[in-house]
Amino acid sequence: MSEAQRYFEDVDLGDEYAESMTPTPELVRDFLALNPARGGPGDGRFTSDEGARSIGMRAAIVPGVMSMSIISRLVEDWMGAEGTLHSLDVSYRRPVLQGDELKLQALVTDADETPEGPRVKLDVYMENARGERPLQGTAVVELPRKA
Repeated sequence: MSEAQRYFEDVDLGDEYAESMTPTPELVRDFLALNPARGGPGDGRFTSDEGARSIGMRAAIVPGVMSMSIISRLVEDWMGAEGTLHSLDVSYRRPVLQGDELKLQALVTDADETPEGPRVKLDVYMENARGERPLQGTAVVELPRKA
């Protein structure tokens, strides 16, 4: 769900952006089919509740790299096509369960004109319906200036 282009002049500290999504078993299977090195169809923790429980998980989980790509998409949606993602650093706090309704959030924590260009720092996270934040981190993006 891509947003309109965001410009550096329009960003204020404390601005928030949120999306929602639910990583379904079908989405996870599609992701694994595109990324077989990240856990093929035989990797039970990603493909079945029983397989996940056999290694101590509550239910089938979302691959970590898929969770990171979900957050990356949130940042890209926020900044628009002319923005540049310079860094994304995330911390995995707990597994993301398939079927969890997730709130994806970005919060502007800094905006500064640097010698390299106008940079914006975002705190990013995903939160499930239980109030847990299984993934959180920071992103630094460069936004274009208005002409």
